[in-house]
Amino acid sequence: MLLISATFLGLALAVPALATTEKKGPTLCGLAKLPKCSNAEVCVKPSPDLACNQANVDLCPGTCKPSCTLTSDARPCPYGQKCKALPGFSIQQTGYCPEPVFCGGIGNIQCAGLDEICVDDPRDTCDPNNGGRDCGGICVVKPPEKRLCDSRGLPPCLPGETCVHDPKSGCGAAQDCPGVCTPKKICATLAGLQCDKGEQCVDDVGNLDCTGGIAADCPGICVPA
Repeated sequence: MLLISATFLGLALAVPALATTEKKGPTLCGLAKLPKCSNAEVCVKPSPDLACNQANVDLCPGTCKPSCTLTSDARPCPYGQKCKALPGFSIQQTGYCPEPVFCGGIGNIQCAGLDEICVDDPRDTCDPNNGGRDCGGICVVKPPEKRLCDSRGLPPCLPGETCVHDPKSGCGAAQDCPGVCTPKKICATLAGLQCDKGEQCVDDVGNLDCTGGIAADCPGICVPA
């Protein structure tokens, strides 16, 4: 099965056992003797991670989750997952980020939401661009066809993407202009990895393992020509 990293095709594959990261238990909150969540988190009660047998849910602990904005992209979830409303609140702007949902795999598990896609899981060490044909994915909110980046107040690109200058924007490359998020496609002249028609191979400034750029046979990335 073909593995594509964050290219919005929903075909990420299973995580090898040796490539997964160790998961920590949830941080409890919401009771007098429990610590408060950090400023970047919100306490979710009742917690989706805990089973509570108390008749009064106020006696049950909650769990700290990253906070996010429901009505805008001002504070997105760290991995691009869908922001959820806090239980018991009908009108609110702040929500919480649920644990990323696994998708892809050898069984090609699909995301449940029609507005979600499967992208490579950035939390593991498996690289789909470096021989990792069995890397796993997570469900994230499907981005619009064109998303701006690399400017103040704009959310970062998804894992496996890079921010490039948009030649159709009419804004000069030397100006402080937003770029567009595009799948990070590797190109290299020496290895024979060519870009598609309408693209060009440029230096990957984020690659600190190879100096000298594409002129020194370092891998580059494909961007719109």
